[in-house]
Amino acid sequence: MRIITISRLVGSQGDEIAAKVAEKMGLEFVGRTGLHELAMSCDPEYKEACTLYETEHGPSFFERLFFDRPSHKSLFEALTFEQASRGNVVMVGRGAQIVLHDLPGVFCVGVMGSRDVRVRRIMEKLTISRDEAEHYMDKYDADRINLIKLIFDKDPADPLLYNLLINTDHYSVDNAADVIVHAVNSMDMRPDGTTLGEELKSKALAKRIETLVRKKLTSAAAIHVEITGLPGGIIRISGYIREKADKARVEKIAAEYPGVTKVDNNLSVTDLSFGV
Repeated sequence: MRIITISRLVGSQGDEIAAKVAEKMGLEFVGRTGLHELAMSCDPEYKEACTLYETEHGPSFFERLFFDRPSHKSLFEALTFEQASRGNVVMVGRGAQIVLHDLPGVFCVGVMGSRDVRVRRIMEKLTISRDEAEHYMDKYDADRINLIKLIFDKDPADPLLYNLLINTDHYSVDNAADVIVHAVNSMDMRPDGTTLGEELKSKALAKRIETLVRKKLTSAAAIHVEITGLPGGIIRISGYIREKADKARVEKIAAEYPGVTKVDNNLSVTDLSFGV
């Protein structure tokens, strides 16, 4: 099983390179079009957040997201795990390098380029002036970066999130793709596809339930509730919650979720007050 994530700056040709890597390796390219079906599968109350996930921009929504960040973090993680669980995919943007980078065999790429080169590419592609290209680039880079920082509380510029960083100032799309393909094929760690696929499905299920718990109980009440998944539909609940009745509610939500076969509820009830 191959799972490649590609994060990119606007004008770095990251989307084109990702598509070319998928073509060369016979993998599924998961760009915006491929995400639409997943976004539409979201709970109606999260449609707007899923649209933001799909499009990667919408700063007018940032402030509203901030007040429910734990819930949206769980949702974005669930969507990422679901994409990855299909296996043999090239995933573009949306914080996938943050969600997946600790998993064995996942290869994370960062694609960049100098400001001047990226501006010139945008000018040529969109047939616009330099000032318009600079505004376009700055806006969309900021939208993407702010979205990732807001949801995951991580800086996507952290080099430790990536197996490979590539500056495309002196690479064509095809040559950059060749560099990535060579690097992926040279990895020492090759995970068992079946095992990794089951792990990703379990994680996706757990995060879907975690999202629902934080919606039903509110993120403020359930911020310290953590849901993890094990193969076979087993769900483990851990962390802390203030009310005994809420502990039972969390278990009921998990037990009734499609695909769950068993719930192991290890939540502790405490009278301590928690901040968000």
